[in-house]
Amino acid sequence: MANLTISDSIKWPSGKKCAVMFSFDMDGETLWTSRNPDNWNRPGNLAQGAYGPRVGAPKILDVLEKHEIKSTFFTPAWIIEKYPEICHQIVSRGHEMAYHGYLHEFDQTAGYRKEKAIMDKCMDIFDKILKIRPCGLRSPLYEITDASIRLIKEYEFLYSSTFMDDDYPYFWADRDGFSKIVELPTQWLWEDGSFFFFTLSEPVRRGISSCKQVFDIWIEEFDAIYENGAFLNLVFHPQIIGRFSRIKLIDDLLNYMKSKPGTWITTGEEIAGYWKNHRR
Repeated sequence: MANLTISDSIKWPSGKKCAVMFSFDMDGETLWTSRNPDNWNRPGNLAQGAYGPRVGAPKILDVLEKHEIKSTFFTPAWIIEKYPEICHQIVSRGHEMAYHGYLHEFDQTAGYRKEKAIMDKCMDIFDKILKIRPCGLRSPLYEITDASIRLIKEYEFLYSSTFMDDDYPYFWADRDGFSKIVELPTQWLWEDGSFFFFTLSEPVRRGISSCKQVFDIWIEEFDAIYENGAFLNLVFHPQIIGRFSRIKLIDDLLNYMKSKPGTWITTGEEIAGYWKNHRR
């Protein structure tokens, strides 16, 4: 997607040096079923997904509270229905809940009407259960269609975090010119699944790395982003990052990043809101 970025004159708020977003895709079981519908009949795989909202997410909330950091949880609406208690906890602790489909689904052939029906259903669930309307979204699997883009504009989302095409936030652009939608780009390099996600179910993934190795990679990224005054959008999955050793990895990352003067760590909503109000 064409974009508008003014990287040579970036000014973060109050003299901040760079912006960092700790974002969590709380997919639960839908991570597995969206990869392969046969997983609905595989209790072992579903249990791995359930670990995220049941066990991983509470640990994440505790480490974020320890550091007084607010984060964004991109959450399929099906998860909100099945695990309302942890979703309420996320909201009550001041974190952002954002849109991530109903079943983490992506159908390139769905079309506008079907995609709109899914979005309407999800918005209703956010409203009825959490009493909120999400202002940000991440398209499941980072895949997006022309219908999705049309709906994001029609629903007046503040921001998307779907593309991987810049070092800074930017405004979406299309044939009609620059829109009001802010993009908060990310990268596979900043995803826990790239290093830790292991499954023998199709499609197979075999990523198991040491936390030390991943810490070194992400700190190298952060140091370069800090030096250039850019934007780091880390993506975690509670079912992956929620293990004790990896919770310590989050703790270690936050300790290091907070030690650097001017590191701004906050929610997608706050970063996008700042960008929208100060980059026009």
